[in-house]
Amino acid sequence: MAVNNCALGPVVDISMGGLSFRYAANNSTICMTNIFGIFLGSDNILIDRIQSKIIFNKELGPKTSFSQGRSHQLAIQFINLSIDQQKKLVAFILTKTQGVA
Repeated sequence: MAVNNCALGPVVDISMGGLSFRYAANNSTICMTNIFGIFLGSDNILIDRIQSKIIFNKELGPKTSFSQGRSHQLAIQFINLSIDQQKKLVAFILTKTQGVA
């Protein structure tokens, strides 16, 4: 999962350079910040306070009957990762993702 102060959702893709994730937003969700976290509660993984640059934030479709917001996909580029964040990110990518050839 990726999270910041306004959005929470599943990671769609991730690399050492950045990630994209999906989230539901209503019309009042305009407070997106450039600080994100990545967590996987089942494995007690947390990479927090990741500085980033928002690359795109696009609406994916209309409101659904079970959601109060519209589905979005946000892509961010990581900026100035600390050594600790880099190590955690490498470990996360190597153990929790699948490559696509």
